[in-house]
Amino acid sequence: MNRAFLQAAVLASVLLSACASDQVIVLPEEGTIGGVVVEKGGEKTVLDKPYAEESHGLFGASNGMSNEAEVKAGYSGALEAQPIPPKKYTLYFVEGSDTLVPASKAEFDEIFKEIAARKAAEIVITGHTDTVGSREENDKLSRERAHSIEHLFTERGIPGDSLVAVGRGQRELLVPTPPNTPEAKNRRVVITVR
Repeated sequence: MNRAFLQAAVLASVLLSACASDQVIVLPEEGTIGGVVVEKGGEKTVLDKPYAEESHGLFGASNGMSNEAEVKAGYSGALEAQPIPPKKYTLYFVEGSDTLVPASKAEFDEIFKEIAARKAAEIVITGHTDTVGSREENDKLSRERAHSIEHLFTERGIPGDSLVAVGRGQRELLVPTPPNTPEAKNRRVVITVR
């Protein structure tokens, strides 16, 4: 092989790899924005606005703003390959029990449509209570609520290894209330399907 040709091939390879760039674009999710810190060569840039972007390539770093249309046009393959975003459902209970209120019983069926849209659903069931009763009683009741929903899923054929049921008691009140205050919106389970 000609030595000059080999050097040209190596140089072309180096130039091509040097022209490649790293790019980060912040995408909004369900109307919320997080943030990311991009660090390259000891320099840090915070991206915390929708479609903010940072690129690093042969000619250094550049940052700016993209938009939804540009991202869809330039990254349609990557966007289509993303997993379906998680979906949350909230079901409510009769006071002091693990029995769903009638409206939540009807909504429970909607969850199965979401599960069917996913190839391998993972379901997290988090039980909650209001502030009526002791912390220990509410911890137990929140676990019972989560396990009652877990049981409904397994009765309908959802494998147990795709379910996680936990209780949070009165620790994460949807509606803040003083101790021993009944509040229907706090007596709930949150089901996250991902």
